[in-house]
Amino acid sequence: MTKTTTSFSRLSQTDIGIPKLLLCLLVFVLILITGCSIGDKIDKLTDKVSDVAGDTVATLDSAIDALDRNSASWQSVLQDTTTKLTDEAQSTVRNEVSDLLNRSVAATGNELRCNIDFIGSRVRQALARIRARLLHQAIPPVEPALCHVVPAAVDMALDASRRNKLEFFGYDFDTTPIKVTLHSKSGALDVSNKLDRLTHYHMTLNLGANGVPVSSASDRLTLEWQSRPISSIAVIQPATPVCREKTETYARDTYLSFTPPHTRGDKEFSGNGPEVWANARWSNEGTHVNFRLWMKAQETRSDWTTAEGERTDTYYTAPPGWRIDSIVNSVESTAHYVDTDHNDDRQGGGPNGPVKEFKFRGDRSGDDAGSYTGVDVTFNPLVVKLVEVANCAPASAIKSLQIKNLIAPSTIKRLQPMMLKLKP
Repeated sequence: MTKTTTSFSRLSQTDIGIPKLLLCLLVFVLILITGCSIGDKIDKLTDKVSDVAGDTVATLDSAIDALDRNSASWQSVLQDTTTKLTDEAQSTVRNEVSDLLNRSVAATGNELRCNIDFIGSRVRQALARIRARLLHQAIPPVEPALCHVVPAAVDMALDASRRNKLEFFGYDFDTTPIKVTLHSKSGALDVSNKLDRLTHYHMTLNLGANGVPVSSASDRLTLEWQSRPISSIAVIQPATPVCREKTETYARDTYLSFTPPHTRGDKEFSGNGPEVWANARWSNEGTHVNFRLWMKAQETRSDWTTAEGERTDTYYTAPPGWRIDSIVNSVESTAHYVDTDHNDDRQGGGPNGPVKEFKFRGDRSGDDAGSYTGVDVTFNPLVVKLVEVANCAPASAIKSLQIKNLIAPSTIKRLQPMMLKLKP
């Protein structure tokens, strides 16, 4: 046995050119027999792969477009996308989309409390990441999102058995580290090791005997992602006050102009439309409000010349010492029409959403997509509810604790005069 193995090893090292020669002869014979080159076969195979990749990207683009127009339709969009990815070569992407559907449906159950538009926005981001990976483009980081905390604050006047954990509900908790810090009069303590991720949308923080050492010196607990605060939970002590809250209106007199990039066709609409869609959205990022504007203009026939893209800007920043609790306005404005001339076209955005008016530039003589076609938007006033960032308990958190019976009667009695005084 040893001798045979040694002989084989020697053949592999000294006569390795023989198998290569035989392989070349075999390829030559195949070419003579089939009458076509191996290169042709490889080209056909490459074309097939390229076609499948192009079809896959087109399917993902269609899904992203649909969510840009109506984020609440995410479930039907994902189901439709899964059924369109039928080729065997698309199986990996099909599985990713199917997993995304299951993940999103699961996240809507029980205690999640994230609205449908929020989940639609997260689904769109996930599809954009799948598309970027398919095209070997830079993939944006997956940011966890927090929708709800139970209880909304920790009342130290309660028996320890009734305040032994915090539950967090949201999205994408399993994709990146989240830091949890306990703040007290003596400093800050990293307690991230007490955080348990049950699912991608549900986490718990152990406050029991072997958990976070919450004490009479504790002020609050905070969650951070990449050094950015994503949540603050008050620890209510005998002297903890009620946080101040206020409503602020921010009006921007300037307009924003956007020309989406050319993505398809010869850049000239030639009087064939274009059909135009636009979606504008405000999003609450805690310390600031972002404004995202998406626009698509597509020729209605011929080579389907298209301009499409989006831009995101910081629209409003909360003053120091305050965080944005919520946006009072409607957060979305949309527009859709078909261009029929070379004039600017005005579309009202409505009185309550981000955009007061869309002014579109569609078709003209000469090239359009990527250089001329675009939109100018003017804004409605933004109304936000602000909450003080300090060692205090927000009134909304206290009301939530009352509803869930997670606050001591003595605490309610102490805080009630402050809450009445803070009412507008």
